[in-house]
Amino acid sequence: MRGTADELNTVLRRLRGRGGRGPFSLRERNRTSWHLDTRPGASLFEAQGTVEGSLEHGVLVLRLRVQLNPTRFLAHQGDPNPGAISLKRPHEALYPDPEVEARLSARTLDGGDNVLTTPAQVPAFDKRDPWWAGILRTYTGHIRKLIVDLLTPTGSRAQLDRAEFDAIRTAEVQLEFYHPDAVSWVANFRNALNVADDASGSRLYRGAEGQRNAVAAYLGLTKDARLKVYAKDVGRVRFEVVFKGASRISQLVLRNGLSPSHGIADRFICLRDEAVKQLRKAWGKVMQVTQETAATGDMFDFMARLNSGVPAENRRTMLSLLGNHRRLTATPSAGIAPEPVCRALVREGILVPAGIVTRGPRRYALAPEWSEMFDRLLGRSDAVRSLH
Repeated sequence: MRGTADELNTVLRRLRGRGGRGPFSLRERNRTSWHLDTRPGASLFEAQGTVEGSLEHGVLVLRLRVQLNPTRFLAHQGDPNPGAISLKRPHEALYPDPEVEARLSARTLDGGDNVLTTPAQVPAFDKRDPWWAGILRTYTGHIRKLIVDLLTPTGSRAQLDRAEFDAIRTAEVQLEFYHPDAVSWVANFRNALNVADDASGSRLYRGAEGQRNAVAAYLGLTKDARLKVYAKDVGRVRFEVVFKGASRISQLVLRNGLSPSHGIADRFICLRDEAVKQLRKAWGKVMQVTQETAATGDMFDFMARLNSGVPAENRRTMLSLLGNHRRLTATPSAGIAPEPVCRALVREGILVPAGIVTRGPRRYALAPEWSEMFDRLLGRSDAVRSLH
């Protein structure tokens, strides 16, 4: 941008903010260079870069690496409709909501607040493409306008030559599905993938790393793209297709019919299409190594239900009886299965009454879905087919 020394000094003061307030912080490196960074917790995007130039010669050049998170941006909007968000002032739309941040961070295993939790935030499939295109354009448009307004507010005589998003250096495309025990699903996927990769020698498995209570598995897709899989929360498995390298991403954009001169939102949408293609290629292997993982999650659910109705001292015996016999007869009150315990397990869906009893203690059977679970886990065919 261009202007007189006084006008450019005013630009620097606006970037620095007043009293430590504002989206950016500015630190002097030397007489012709400054560090420019977003303040922690001040906005729904992050940026790091420099301001360079000569006030005497009337020129300043800003270069920023901007980290965008449109999912987090959408999660913090009271009204998630792109039209409503576009009507907000940039600093209002881009300021994080502390209550939303606290609520979502407490819910997710990795401590992040980039998660969508309401139906209004995720429309039906037939409306999702234009919806996300609107969100991306609104989000990137607000960021650009926020920066431009800081540099050249109304009444400023400084001139801005250009303010555009340049090359994409890294991009993550997120897809999710729901599972009753996402942690177990991912753990089994990670372990099975490791074993399968060792056996095949393909070396596509790239290892794992953790962030707080989330542990992610990485699978190589191409030379410049990899798949990250982790449990975002207890019931949500997140897949992230990660593209790296500005030149490689530019090639993908060109191959899909766009050029680097297209808008940043259009290029992101193009990468989303490419991510779907890559995930489709890898999906067969994902399903192959996870086909036996459902029973593990079911067992955790079973034990939670069992523990809620059976005293601690009897749980091991009760598990053995139900897993091996698939039936249970009520015992006297001092036994392992008194009638109140059996009724509690009926309410939990573990037991079902077995036949009509006219004399003697009541008889129960393990519910068919749990009996089939034990068959899968133990490699048997003992599931009860008749309850009489």
